[in-house]
Amino acid sequence: MDVQITIGQLLNMFLVLVGIGVLVMLIKTLININGIVNNISKIIHSNEKNIGDILDSVPKILENTEQITKSVNEEMQHVSQAIKSIEETVEYTASAAQVVAEDIALPVKDILAILGVVKNIFIKDKKKGWFKN
Repeated sequence: MDVQITIGQLLNMFLVLVGIGVLVMLIKTLININGIVNNISKIIHSNEKNIGDILDSVPKILENTEQITKSVNEEMQHVSQAIKSIEETVEYTASAAQVVAEDIALPVKDILAILGVVKNIFIKDKKKGWFKN
């Protein structure tokens, strides 16, 4: 009994075996995916109430966020106005201090210097102690 197998038949057999292997792997993958989908379905079913509560609370959260944003914007406008007022007050105070320094302090300093010179001319200090000049 001599049976001859051609290269074409051998190649066909090899491709059939590879196809069967790929089919087995595909079936195993589909079974794993089915198990994952079932687990996800169980998790969603067991947390259905929590998911519903979260979805119901999202509009409230967004509304609160909008109110907080409006409040912060209004407060920032007030703070900006207060900063401008403080800046104006500081500028006014600085200019007033400069006027006082130029118009009052300098003449008073000159008068005190003149009084010091006059005092030194008319009043002589009496020194007490062991060493007298």
